[in-house]
Amino acid sequence: MSETGAGRRDLGDVKRLVIKLGSSTLAAIDFDAFVDEVVALRAAGVEVALVTSGAVAFGMAKLGLAQRPAELTRTQALAAVGQVDLMARYQGSFARHGVYVGQILITHQALAQRHSFLNARHTMSELLSAGVVPVVNENDTVAAEELRFGDNDRLAAAIATVIDADLAVLLSDIDALYDADPRVSPGARPIHEVERVDGRIWAVAGRAGSEVGTGGMFSKIRAAEIAVEAGIPLLIAAGEVPGVVTAALAGELVGTRFAPNPARVDRRRHWIGFLSKLCGTVIVDAGAAAALRDRGSSLLPIGVTGVRGQFERGDGVTIEDPTGAPVARGLVGYDADTLCKIVGLRSDEVASILQRSGVDPVVHRNDMLLAVDGPTEHPEAP
Repeated sequence: MSETGAGRRDLGDVKRLVIKLGSSTLAAIDFDAFVDEVVALRAAGVEVALVTSGAVAFGMAKLGLAQRPAELTRTQALAAVGQVDLMARYQGSFARHGVYVGQILITHQALAQRHSFLNARHTMSELLSAGVVPVVNENDTVAAEELRFGDNDRLAAAIATVIDADLAVLLSDIDALYDADPRVSPGARPIHEVERVDGRIWAVAGRAGSEVGTGGMFSKIRAAEIAVEAGIPLLIAAGEVPGVVTAALAGELVGTRFAPNPARVDRRRHWIGFLSKLCGTVIVDAGAAAALRDRGSSLLPIGVTGVRGQFERGDGVTIEDPTGAPVARGLVGYDADTLCKIVGLRSDEVASILQRSGVDPVVHRNDMLLAVDGPTEHPEAP
């Protein structure tokens, strides 16, 4: 990673862009001026999709509530009320330029299903081709707590992969990732370039303070991991700075850029690794873990030592080594009950028990993505 210093940055030829605005950014910016900037970017040949927060905040304002309720059902009700006014604000501002917006309310559950993910891709591509600005928000009114993105940073990164964006920009109330907490360390320096999301970067996020106090820097790094592993760079920048997106595209050294992984995986395996729903865990012995990590092998029943959770054939699972460290994520070839019957068995023994002439891998190497570096308890993505 590189730190402060004068200079310029080449973000490449950006033709398709995702911009995320959080609730605090929406409250702080000149909204019409931001929309003017988006319209100018479109006129310059850049397709723009927006990911927005703010439905709950708008609902609270409309119903005269000063404090966000703790109960999920009340928050969902506020989102239902506020989403109407939120979209009206976008529609009204873009209408000044004769530009239409399209509302897309989406859930993690939808993107965790491959056919729904592809449907979202096709819909958003049609909107962009028609000159419409997609405005995406998590569908808080129906999303279950255990299957939510929970923050729109990760949603923005996911949408960037849906539409094959050239860049994702997270507009935040903090201007960059710092090497220490700038609130308590006057000498903290911004990190302008992150070449790889590794343990050092997660450690920086851990030192940055709480989610609320830093604008959710930990969640932004989780989002960066999703984007860069798909080959999409991600930029964190200060949303309150007028024209900051245009400045970044022009080469100014603003915010923190997470560089794309040059060894990006194919679309399907990225979806498996970062967007598919995890339904269980398959535990493997040390030899199988080494074969997966070092040789890119498929996982066979003989290497499995344990099974946790209930899952069906084709569901997403985590593969863990004997220490509990994640080895990979993949689509499993057996349901949980069947897999429990063949744990640790040779292929001929499996064929005999299942009365089959051939034996499928537990997880085929083409249906698997090896784990990347992360915190000790790696966050599910998303």
